[in-house]
Amino acid sequence: MKKYILLFVSILSFSAFVGCSDDDGYTPPNYASFEAATRAISVEQNSNASYDVKVYTADVVGSDRSIPINVTSASTLNAESYSVPATVTIPANTNEGTFSVDLEDNNLSNNGGKLVLSLGTTNETALVGAPITFNVSKICPFEVTGVYTDASEFFGAEFPAEVVAGAEPNQYVVKDLFMEGTDVTFTVNADNSITVPAQDGWVSGTYGQVTVTGAAGSKLEPCLGKFTLALNHTVSVGSFGVITEVFTKN
Repeated sequence: MKKYILLFVSILSFSAFVGCSDDDGYTPPNYASFEAATRAISVEQNSNASYDVKVYTADVVGSDRSIPINVTSASTLNAESYSVPATVTIPANTNEGTFSVDLEDNNLSNNGGKLVLSLGTTNETALVGAPITFNVSKICPFEVTGVYTDASEFFGAEFPAEVVAGAEPNQYVVKDLFMEGTDVTFTVNADNSITVPAQDGWVSGTYGQVTVTGAAGSKLEPCLGKFTLALNHTVSVGSFGVITEVFTKN
């Protein structure tokens, strides 16, 4: 009995496939959509960049088609930092068009932003897909090693500080941060957050050895030329709390 059921299902599947073939006079809808729902793009500081974007249609016609492109209110980029054409053309006898999104570091936030585009409808393209969101980042080349000014919450004053490379990739060392001969090592992560493992920081005359550990807020800001170490200072009987050091490169 099972064999007969399987055979029947196979026949139905084949019939459905044949029923959707071009021989049946099926007409694809006049539908257009972007290549994807989201895409990450970037531009270097004080520079510009251009990215090609694809638009596809479900049908093919014998003449060029022009589809409107709209910048939606969900976008957060300043208008000076991007350029988008008003339309995209789908050439005759194809189902694919291309337009460019041009970026420029002109009033672009150091945190980047979001550009959201939608397609408009026309008589030839009555149906369109979802918008595309470009997550835009600003790339600022920055060498972490060097000499800084530390705006120190610990000391309540500004002091020069030297940062050298550590033993591991993306690892760095602040020399003699809280006392001579005791360095603080940290790692810069891919998202520019900073990890500071527990390590000796300084010695309290009352409580003895103080350990420092990274806390929320430790980060590298390459476009501003600075980094922040938010450090929790602890001893065996408790904590002095989180104390922040802000390093600005000289």
